[in-house]
Amino acid sequence: MERVEIQASSRVVTGKKVKRLRAEGLVPMIVYGRKKEPANLKGIEFDIQRAIARSSGQLIALNIEGQDNPKMVLAREIQRDVLSGKLLHVDLYEVDMTEKVRVEVQLQFVGEPKLVTINEATLMQTLTSVEVECLPGDILQSIEVDVGGLVEINDSLMVSDLVVPDTVAVLTAADEMVVKLNPVLEEVEEEEEEIFADLGEVEVIGRGKGEEEEEFEE
Repeated sequence: MERVEIQASSRVVTGKKVKRLRAEGLVPMIVYGRKKEPANLKGIEFDIQRAIARSSGQLIALNIEGQDNPKMVLAREIQRDVLSGKLLHVDLYEVDMTEKVRVEVQLQFVGEPKLVTINEATLMQTLTSVEVECLPGDILQSIEVDVGGLVEINDSLMVSDLVVPDTVAVLTAADEMVVKLNPVLEEVEEEEEEIFADLGEVEVIGRGKGEEEEEFEE
């Protein structure tokens, strides 16, 4: 995977004054780590948006103006404007390449069960990611989940069925369901249609009060 980079520079503006940075298309950031002093940074909003989207939980090379070597970081907390989606603030965690970290890894579903292809079943995905622990250099871009082996209705895959390298430990509970093969709901819909059809054929044997009064007056 191509290395993702963020260009940044130090900032002295903090607190409510960071609104001026956002107005200029910049995003306030902070980088921190174990036994490291936090540093206030700023970067171009467009470039940071793109970098975060491309990284997908992977390591990012943070190039700080005036420093020779990049810091390897993970995007930890990303604040966005609810309406516009623009970045408001980004927290970056500087990793130690010799110490394990915990990250969320996306699940990538591949294959298609035969029952799904003939419209006799549907796939219910209950998890889209799992938490793992590993060294920063071993972080996975995604974990492949092959659902082609699901053959019968109610067949399922659990977290314990996920295949990962020995260098990666899955922290999500092993008994959590990842995906399940469910029957389609056509039969239920057909039964409801039959019930409504039967109701339409029921003979009305009672008469309303108005009808009885008209007959009495005659």
